[in-house]
Amino acid sequence: MKPPLSPKSGVLVNAPVNQTNLGHQTDQLGPVKAGLEKTFLNNFASKWLRTIFFMAGLVLALSAVSGCLWSQTEPEANSTNNPYQASALGELRPAGEEQFLHQDFKAAKPLLTAAGRAGSLRAVIFLRLISEYGLDSSAPNPDEAHRFLSLLAASRERLTNLAENGPASDRPIYLTALAVLYLRGYFPEGPSQAQALQAARKAAASNFVPAKNVLAAAILGLGPEKSSPSVLNRLEAYQALQSAADAGDVLAMSNLSYVIRLGLGTSTSPFRAASWAHRAASLPQTSARCLNDLGFFYEQGLAVSPDPAEAARWYGLAAVRGYSLAISNLNRIKSSQKGTPEVFDGLEY
Repeated sequence: MKPPLSPKSGVLVNAPVNQTNLGHQTDQLGPVKAGLEKTFLNNFASKWLRTIFFMAGLVLALSAVSGCLWSQTEPEANSTNNPYQASALGELRPAGEEQFLHQDFKAAKPLLTAAGRAGSLRAVIFLRLISEYGLDSSAPNPDEAHRFLSLLAASRERLTNLAENGPASDRPIYLTALAVLYLRGYFPEGPSQAQALQAARKAAASNFVPAKNVLAAAILGLGPEKSSPSVLNRLEAYQALQSAADAGDVLAMSNLSYVIRLGLGTSTSPFRAASWAHRAASLPQTSARCLNDLGFFYEQGLAVSPDPAEAARWYGLAAVRGYSLAISNLNRIKSSQKGTPEVFDGLEY
């Protein structure tokens, strides 16, 4: 009599263990074993796939959070709550700084304004220059520039800390600001040409272009503390301006025209002075002072034939920006009055 079969697997129950039955049993277990292996592999693969998907999702989530944090530290122009905290490690680079350093002042101003409201001293430093000289094609605003300088002076400790302990690449920015404040006497002890020179020389040595205008002004004694610089120092001022002008700095170009016209640190040359004035006035980011200066060259006939009409054209371009000296010059020419043209006597820094 044959032993009974298992109803599910068809495997012989209580069969004598011999080679024939063992082989038959193995054959019968084959499909079951294969099924179990397949199930195990499927479960294993499924578990690993779930793990991979989970890790991928985690990475994406972390990236999104990181993106949110980064967007807070590098604001858009309409952001008002970005944490520009200063420390010995320095400040974050504000939005608009790159545009400023590339002389795109119109694009830089709204971005720097947002960053300045969020507490960035770097932004305030750059905004002061744009406002004081109307570098964004607006009217020069000395009152707003004064407010910016007063804000920087009130942050003296923080500014000094950044100039001394911040990242080496950032220190020239803060040193330049300190030099301006020392030169113009914004600190309680009054103007200090010596401290201005020290700070400006350090900044200019790092090839920070705006510092070279400040260095020249400090050397030539153009702050409240008047001085008579030596011939060697005048040469240093001229070379600083020449370097900055060659780098494309519009303020340095008009400053260089000024020192060449007066023979400060170099021989007097109306032709070279007029050439730099024309280069500065022809730039899209030119200042009202540059436009007025070029009108002066045409009216006076310095290195060019006297041309009142051309002078009036350049005076007019400066006058529409609200530049008071240009408005006075334009009115005088239009009314055919004789007189000496009014030009800015000094350096812009």
